[in-house]
Formats: sequence, structure tokens, C-alpha cells
Amino acid sequence: MIDVIIPAYNAHDTICETLSSIAMQSIKDKLKVYIINDCSDKDYADEVKMFSSMLDIKEIKTKKNSGPGYARQLGIDSSDSEYIVFIDSDDVFYNYVSIETLYNKITNSSIDVVSSRFVEEVNCDIFPHNNDEIWMHGKIYKRSFLDKNNIRFNDTYSNEDTGFNNLIILCTNMYLINDITYIWRCNPNSITRASEYNFWGMEGFAYNICWAIKEAEKRNCLESAMAKLLFETMIEIYYRYVFYRRFRTDADDVLKWCSELKEYYLKYDKYLYEIVKEESVLSVFSNLYRALGCSDAVLGNSLSFYNFLDLIK
Repeated sequence: MIDVIIPAYNAHDTICETLSSIAMQSIKDKLKVYIINDCSDKDYADEVKMFSSMLDIKEIKTKKNSGPGYARQLGIDSSDSEYIVFIDSDDVFYNYVSIETLYNKITNSSIDVVSSRFVEEVNCDIFPHNNDEIWMHGKIYKRSFLDKNNIRFNDTYSNEDTGFNNLIILCTNMYLINDITYIWRCNPNSITRASEYNFWGMEGFAYNICWAIKEAEKRNCLESAMAKLLFETMIEIYYRYVFYRRFRTDADDVLKWCSELKEYYLKYDKYLYEIVKEESVLSVFSNLYRALGCSDAVLGNSLSFYNFLDLIK
């Protein structure tokens, strides 16, 4: 069986489409669906009733509004199937075999986590995401792996997927497939779409990378893997800092977020080959070019990466 966990906060306008995409799945008889109501203004009793003839579905309520990470963890703790899939309450599965595609791959191998491609839908435009492993979208998890390694969501309100999935990547190989299984729909009111998130969201991003490294150290993960993650994180924050400080007077606030991150980076930098760093720079920059629309001209003759490190206290 597969648990499908949906964190939901005031999602009554969108969740029926989400549930419809689950009800059309080719293996819906293998699914247990959990709506985790994160203290919405009203319950989801009507939605549960509407889909109860098509799905094994129930609502679970949090005691206080705590964010999607807490809601997902409550869903994990309140369910017991062998496999776990997450979907947000304003998104849908790509087609009727989305979950079956993930399920077939993870059950026919010794893989712990399978990650697929997904697409981002903004109005009528579609943008592909091919290798975004830290998102929750389009993945299936083996419960026994999460339990064995005691991998849980932390209490942060945003970027909790960054910590959760990066810890998984440090503990095991996340198997990537080329199939598209998920549609991430643009919701201007979501945490990741809120005004200025691309800038201020970096604080939660930096915190969750540090959290993942701390947890990875407890599990004796590979030093080279932690070094690669830390370098790519520092490079991404560096690029964003250079980009945003052109037009923000408070851009230097990012420096204080990186103090602990810098210490970890300096600790593990010796484990990373220069060729890996070069590949990481190209990968990070190409992703940011897509996200921010910046180019090499953004950097110009400005701050170097190592000058940036020197600024961090």
C-alpha cells in the first residue's frame, strides 16, 4: 500500500482538483489518502465525503498551525503503508499512471527513494524541472528507509523539504527517472510564491542545509558528499547575494545567515576535488539563470566568491 499525504491550509478552492488527480490513478486501490488539516478556517469533511466512494481517505487535524513540514510528518506518523508519496493541496499528478510509474520503479529494485521529473504550470505556460531533487514533488519514499535512518521533517516553516531531501541524498542514492509525474501549479499565495521569497527564503535555505549536515554527521555520511552540498549551497547564496545587492539596501543581511554555514564549508572543503567544484558552479549557475534571469554580466567586476566568504562573520 501507498500513503498519499496532503498538507492543507485553507485549500478548499484547490484541493478537489488535487483529489481528482488521485482518484484517477491507475492503482488507486493501493492508496490511502490523508488530508492533514493544518488549522484551516474550516474542516475538509465535505471533500472527504465527496471522494469517500472513490478513495480510502481521511482527514487528520493538527493542534496548531505549524506549516507543511510538520503536517507531512504528522501524516507519516499517523499512517503505516510501506511507501509514502506527498502532494501539495494546490497541485495535481501529471497523468493517470503517475503513482504507478513511481511505485513500479521502487518495488522492482532495492531503491529507497525514487524521484521523477515534474513541470511547473504558470498560467498557460509550462516549465520543466528535470533534476530538482530537493523538492517534494514527484517522489516516492520507502518507509522502512526513513524509519531505519530516523529521517524526519524538522520544525522550520519553509524550506523544510531542503533539509529533509538533502539528508536523504546524503544517506542514500536517490534514483532519478525521466518520466514526468507531477504538476506544480503556481499559487501566488503560497510560501514559495510570496513577495520577496527568493531573497528572504535564503535564511531558511541556509538553516536547513546546516540542519542536514548536522544530521548527516550523526549518521557518518560521506565527507565528500557533505562537502559537495556545502560548496553548492555557498555558491548559490553567493550568486543570489551579488544579484540582489544591486538593488537592495538590506542585502548584507544575508551574511549573518551564513555564519554557521561558512564554518561547515571550511571544515569539509578539503574533501572536494576542484573538478567537482567546477561542475557544481556550472550546475548552480544554470539553475539560477533560469530562476532569476541573471547572467555573467551580473557578476562583472564585483565581489569574488572568496571575498564573499571573507565578509561572512
